[in-house]
Amino acid sequence: MKSLNTLVFLWSFLSTALASTPQILDPVNGTKITPGSPFKFTYQSIADYGTSSYQFTILLFTTPPGEFTNSLDYASGYSFGQFDVENYPAVPTARHPAPEYLTMPDFSKSLGGWGTGASVSNATFYLAVIEEYGNGTVRE
Repeated sequence: MKSLNTLVFLWSFLSTALASTPQILDPVNGTKITPGSPFKFTYQSIADYGTSSYQFTILLFTTPPGEFTNSLDYASGYSFGQFDVENYPAVPTARHPAPEYLTMPDFSKSLGGWGTGASVSNATFYLAVIEEYGNGTVRE
């Protein structure tokens, strides 16, 4: 049975990436985005010959992303949702492709819902993508 490896790619506005690696192409490093404004989002998936991508989650962190640890207070921020990218054989037809533009939340206003955090304005945020993929490696 082929196992599904979960690979975490945390790319902040401050990160750099090499060509042919999973990376956030837009927005570019240091982009200033006003609350409530749309911004261009482009992600280059790990999906390629021999590597299948299943889905990826787009997150906006209020602190620089770090290692995953067993903690009740790992991170705070906002989730833009889960998306997929067309790639064979994992996802022959993308059913939930990422939109071309995302809208920056306005943290000076309550977003509503359960677990709403404190408000903030004039802050630095870190965009991250967590992608799930499989490469055919069998682990026992």
